[in-house]
Amino acid sequence: MPAFTFLDGRTLAYEIIGQGEPVLLLHGYLDSHKSFFRLFNALGAEFTLYAPDQRGHGASALAANYEIAGFTADAIALLQQLDLGPVHVAGHSLGGIVAQRIAAARPELVKSLALISTARTAANNPALGEAAPLLTELEGSVPEALAREFQASTTYTKLPEEIFAVYLGETKKVSLDVWRGALDGLLHEPAPDATPIPHPTLILWGEEDGLFPAADQDKLRAFFPQARFIAFPATGHAPNWERPEETAQALLTFWREQK
Repeated sequence: MPAFTFLDGRTLAYEIIGQGEPVLLLHGYLDSHKSFFRLFNALGAEFTLYAPDQRGHGASALAANYEIAGFTADAIALLQQLDLGPVHVAGHSLGGIVAQRIAAARPELVKSLALISTARTAANNPALGEAAPLLTELEGSVPEALAREFQASTTYTKLPEEIFAVYLGETKKVSLDVWRGALDGLLHEPAPDATPIPHPTLILWGEEDGLFPAADQDKLRAFFPQARFIAFPATGHAPNWERPEETAQALLTFWREQK
């Protein structure tokens, strides 16, 4: 797995999959690039996927902080290092928030946005806020039972164990400090810039999403009034986990239209 080395010596690991126009895939909190593994074959047949492990996740190095601004700076640095842009940017959950910040900060690097089960901001999110006291009480590492409970709670349909094990395995790699730091970064992000983002935008959402429910989608759609919105029934927080074929098809249709 290749890695980009920052000036401070920190590394950001990423995978490159497929061929065609470039796409940047940004995973969510406690995940890794493998969050999209069920989409790789379909998407990679037409597009080149650049899928990093965000700071402190997967094979990427730990960082001094886990603020949204830091995740955003990492992604921009990776695009610049690889001389990519404009690219299609797709983000799930935390990754969707980072995707919006990239488009706001460096619009010339972005061709389109695909926002999967996310929100304009997670600041003061009540569902995520419930996890903070639990993490405060822990010492050393996060028990596997807690990691399993957290990730299982995000899905509406029970996944096959061999599929869920891939996602759980990546979550188990994440240190307690990153659990705490990234959660704090989500919950306490300063209000985002209200300047409109003009890029073509696709919003995908599961109707049973317990983290970013309908009220968050209303705010997201109000900010992106021209966005295409697809709501998957009987689906939780991760359509890319629960409905990979439909998610891949929605993304492919959207990206083809931007050619």
